[in-house]
Amino acid sequence: MSETKKLVPVRLVYDVWFQEGERTDAGTVVPLGLEEAKLLIAAGKAVRADPLPGE
Repeated sequence: MSETKKLVPVRLVYDVWFQEGERTDAGTVVPLGLEEAKLLIAAGKAVRADPLPGE
């Protein structure tokens, strides 16, 4: 599986609109493509929600 197609779980810090008129509430854990997850995390709109190694 390529890096860009891998889904990673992130917890939203702010409400996000992935599609027009469809709000996803802050606190929701959503699986996103790696690139989209990186963009939201860099913008401060999400944080990683995957377990640390060994958990």
